Amino acid sequence: MAKLLFIGLDGVGLDLARHLARIGVMPRLGELMDRAGAWATNSPLPEVSPVCWTTLFSGQGPGHHGVFGFGEPAVGSYMVRPVDSGAVRVPRLWDRVSQAGGRSVVLNVPLTYPATPLNGIMVSGFVAPELTRAVHPPEMLGQLQALGYRPESDLDRAVSDPAALMPDLLAALEARLELFRRMLALPWDLFVAVFTETDRINHFLWPALWDDGHPLAQPARQAYRRIDDFLGQIWREHAPAIASGRVVLMLAADHAFGPIVSEVYLNPWLREQGFLIAEGWQAGPGHERILPASQALALDPGRIYLHWAGRFPGGRLTPGPAAEELRGRIRAGLLGLRFRRLGRGADGRPSLVEEAPIAAVHDGRQLYRGPRAHLAPDLVAVAAPGYSLRAGMARTSVFGLSHLTGSHRPEGALALSLPAPESQPADIAGLHVLMTAALGLRPTIGPGPDLPCPSRLG
Repeated sequence: MAKLLFIGLDGVGLDLARHLARIGVMPRLGELMDRAGAWATNSPLPEVSPVCWTTLFSGQGPGHHGVFGFGEPAVGSYMVRPVDSGAVRVPRLWDRVSQAGGRSVVLNVPLTYPATPLNGIMVSGFVAPELTRAVHPPEMLGQLQALGYRPESDLDRAVSDPAALMPDLLAALEARLELFRRMLALPWDLFVAVFTETDRINHFLWPALWDDGHPLAQPARQAYRRIDDFLGQIWREHAPAIASGRVVLMLAADHAFGPIVSEVYLNPWLREQGFLIAEGWQAGPGHERILPASQALALDPGRIYLHWAGRFPGGRLTPGPAAEELRGRIRAGLLGLRFRRLGRGADGRPSLVEEAPIAAVHDGRQLYRGPRAHLAPDLVAVAAPGYSLRAGMARTSVFGLSHLTGSHRPEGALALSLPAPESQPADIAGLHVLMTAALGLRPTIGPGPDLPCPSRLG
């Protein structure tokens, strides 16, 4: 059995990785991509980190592992409960390694809070509100505190001042790098370390990664350079073991990213169309009240729930022809939505461009299968490139922009493995098969009909 060394780059698409390698920001990553023949993978829907990383490390889709987003609607309530590690209903890779008697080091993986017991070490990734419950064994806490380790940088300040993000993010990154280096020197059969700073930069400073003249290009790229230095260290220390097959090195992202032309707010659209009847939303989050006449409501990023009786306190909808007709009307309306913006025609002159901001709308019953599929949204919308779907309950209009400049994409996530695999899985769940094979474990049985990635379905 080989050892597996896995480095996660949250939100890094193959296109971004190639760009950063080409401009000299990540030359070591570029060398690894060339050696391994890097490829792009597809992500499960919705393409948010808790869903994607859980799928990657379990080999199961949301209908099996039970995670459909950062939060889930509480049955019998309109409250949205944050999702944590207790929501994951299937074993993840480190659980299986522990069962086989192996030792794992698991660092900064999203949706591992609270940290769970394993044969080895775990430091939880976001969302981790308190460090004391983010560490196993508990004796590790003092070392983390001495490092000034934080699960997350201060994103609240970045909402109003993106320039304030980078000094704080770079400081948090340095502590994370030091932890990764120390833990890498310990005995392990499975080493997993995920960089989430990449996702934060992509969300807040996407143009800075592509525009040399951007005022924050240098600090944004500096974070990627520091990660690239760490990749260089890994290669220097482990190249002989990788070449001999004693260690398998895998780098992967959970989803890709792209720029935002406009955000699309689904709850305002549902209100405009008469599907959502609510009051108090003008006062901001926490003040809205969904009225019984409502037929549907939305949660981030593109999840739409019908207003079922029994699921929601005021729900009146019951299964039958009327519910099916409603499902079809919402889907058709979203696919018919158009965004108009100023662009350029074939002659180069300014002209009005009309685009469809929503590429697909999936029926949750067809998208997900498994014992947890009953928790799934009824419809899942997928944004077209350049658009970002948000619930936006307090928004007054369907289209708009916020502090975010980059948005997740379900296709194009970076993947590479050394030694190079015989086949390159098309979806991130398939990477789990490569990982179990490297560790000498049996592949996960029955990954579920909701895999591979459904984002390319009509």
